[in-house]
Amino acid sequence: MIIISDLFSTIKIIIYYQLFVFFAAAFFMPLKRKTNKIFFGILICYSLTEFITILMKFVITDNHFRTNMNYKNYELSFIVTFLLWFFLLEQNGVSKKLMRFVYLFFLCFVVVDFFVIQKDDDLKTYIFCMGSFLYLTIFFMLSFKKLKNEDFNFLFNNEYRLLSAPILMFFGLSLVFAFIDVKLQQVIIYKSYDLYTITTNYINFISYSLLLWYIYIEYRNHKRVIPEE
Repeated sequence: MIIISDLFSTIKIIIYYQLFVFFAAAFFMPLKRKTNKIFFGILICYSLTEFITILMKFVITDNHFRTNMNYKNYELSFIVTFLLWFFLLEQNGVSKKLMRFVYLFFLCFVVVDFFVIQKDDDLKTYIFCMGSFLYLTIFFMLSFKKLKNEDFNFLFNNEYRLLSAPILMFFGLSLVFAFIDVKLQQVIIYKSYDLYTITTNYINFISYSLLLWYIYIEYRNHKRVIPEE
């Protein structure tokens, strides 16, 4: 009972919602499509990151060592999940030539950030900021291209809904991480709620709700398909 009560008192509600979205995808989303396989891989990475964080709380007693391991856990998650999000863009209309440049540039930036820019920082937050910047830039380039070509079918299909789901999360967390040294995340927005709390809970809730909506549409469309005789 002590472990259970501690678990509920330390884990944010958003983590449970994230796990709910993961299990919804695991049980209801058809995985034959490549886009869905990549998306499910992203959900696995997010869920595994949180699971490892929770597990280390009970396995590692040294607070300093556990904190450092959590930082490494999240840094690895940043790298892997952004590469997968980039891959989703490539699978949905962005040229492979451009994406090869993005992959290379992002990985080079990761190395530079680790050994030059944030070599003395515990958490390499600029990895997330750069990944978000690249994703947002390419996403809006793709959106304007489709709009210019009057490809409205793409802009209203379920794949575009998936690509747009993390926009708010990437933008909001990037604001927090970009100014982490001046503790912008502690700025009070409303009553006792600071910027970090609002970003991680409310904005992430919206993003995961959009992902859940995508899963539901995929499930509904799959159920509508008439099986071949």
